[in-house]
Amino acid sequence: RRIRSGEVPPYDLVNGPREGAAEVFFTVAAAVSGETTNTNALVYARAALHLRPGHVDAALLAADLLEAEGQHDLADAVYSTVPVDHPAYPEAAIGRAEVLMAIERNDDAIELLKSLVASRPNDPDILSALATAYRRLERWAEAEETYSRAIDAKPRIETRDWSLFYARAIARERQGKWEAAEADFRKALELNPDQPSVLNYLGYSLIERGEKLDEALEMIKRAVAGRPDDGYILDSLAWAYFKLGRYDEAVEPMERATELLPSDPILNDHLGDIYWMVGRKREARFQWRRALSFGPEPDEAKRISRKLEVGLDQVLAEEANGG
Repeated sequence: RRIRSGEVPPYDLVNGPREGAAEVFFTVAAAVSGETTNTNALVYARAALHLRPGHVDAALLAADLLEAEGQHDLADAVYSTVPVDHPAYPEAAIGRAEVLMAIERNDDAIELLKSLVASRPNDPDILSALATAYRRLERWAEAEETYSRAIDAKPRIETRDWSLFYARAIARERQGKWEAAEADFRKALELNPDQPSVLNYLGYSLIERGEKLDEALEMIKRAVAGRPDDGYILDSLAWAYFKLGRYDEAVEPMERATELLPSDPILNDHLGDIYWMVGRKREARFQWRRALSFGPEPDEAKRISRKLEVGLDQVLAEEANGG
């Protein structure tokens, strides 16, 4: 009706053929992203930006693709083009912080996220991004406090918020706050009962603590059922059997775990321990040597070397006596 009346409607998406071509290139980039190589999608996204430098959606897509390709400096430059007053700026700032952490500019990443929180103090997604950065840097107390702020900022708790409670549980567990951590793990499972990561972490922690062993083993079994090709979860199942003295049952899942993650020093070490306990001592020593070849942490390397010298039984006896 407005056109028939002679009015010229304002266009805010496309104001000419150049911008129209940019929109076509962006649409193609978004369509092929994830369906083909990142390079193809990146070419179209970059073409959109060349034709229309202020195309924020194209910038976010291009930066994400560059980050996926390990081109962190280029990704940083593209994220930095998003204006602070644009509605998509928080997404760009969070993406840029990820890039900065990838190139070990951790202090810059934290300051960027803190400034974003200062401008939007009640945004749970931004608070969660800052908390996650703290957690990645093992700044557990700051991570816990910021995850708590993110949870408190939620207008209501939804199923997808299991990850907030799970992440805060890890921060609390690493500080030795087990009761609070267990409560968070169980809240995460209340929201998402079959989440493999939560089942695995809580089950493994309970096994290590010698608590609620039957429940813990069932949790880990459910985690394996949900993610059967995850080497770390299979390691948890095998190690649970080991801790329970069910060594024969530990062999098969531990062998599968090391097939999936053949270069992991901890998994190879665990397989050596299990082989030792079922009497396959030559194979145990072979696995311990493999574990050493993959560069374990210094304390672990020392313990593995000691097992090669005197065997697992002697090492366990020494540890039991405070050695």
